[in-house]
Amino acid sequence: MKRNLITCFMLLISNVIYAQLEVGFKGGYNVSQVLFEPGIGLNINLLPGIQAGVAAKLSANPNVALQAELNFSQKGWIEDFRSANDSEALLDLDRTQSYRYNYIDLPILTHIYVGGKRVNVFINLGPHFSFLLGADSTSSSERLETDIPTFSYASNTAINFEYGVTAGAGIAVTVGKGTFQLEARLTQGLNNIIDRDTPDAPTQSLNQLAGVSLTYFFRLKERKKEQNNAPSPTE
Repeated sequence: MKRNLITCFMLLISNVIYAQLEVGFKGGYNVSQVLFEPGIGLNINLLPGIQAGVAAKLSANPNVALQAELNFSQKGWIEDFRSANDSEALLDLDRTQSYRYNYIDLPILTHIYVGGKRVNVFINLGPHFSFLLGADSTSSSERLETDIPTFSYASNTAINFEYGVTAGAGIAVTVGKGTFQLEARLTQGLNNIIDRDTPDAPTQSLNQLAGVSLTYFFRLKERKKEQNNAPSPTE
């Protein structure tokens, strides 16, 4: 058992030594919503947001790499009060309420790519972990709808940690020692973002996000071919 662990560790060190390392900067645009259960009685519209951060990609073998990122990401939803009641007397028909949750995201992705040296297509798949920075809400109207039941979504009712799965696909173009990586991505949260023990809170609240981003990678280290350093047989 001990010998197997040492062998695995040596293989891991060898892969890192001979791997290609790229780092880069990322920016993008996303839309998000929250899946509530039970429904909150209003139409849920997509909330636009931004994402920006840094990324690193480690590739020890052709066609497969490990990509990790550290991003600022905006998620949330928009409640449309025009769907709450058929009585116009109770509604401000122009009112929507936006709820924005700001996160630091850490996706750890398997990066699989095919193609030539200059242009290739790829898929990304793996888990993500998110840490809440803060939450706020804004209204399109100053008028308060006291006749419509609402729940106060704020930082004190939010759960500070989220995890989920991320999947993306795109195209990468290499120019010199840099690579532009254009990607469309979907993420699905797997745990509630709102504390369901809070009075009147939904029992389920899961983040859902779709976005497009552009990352510029530049190579810090080229992938090297392993050399056979085995000693020659002694006479």
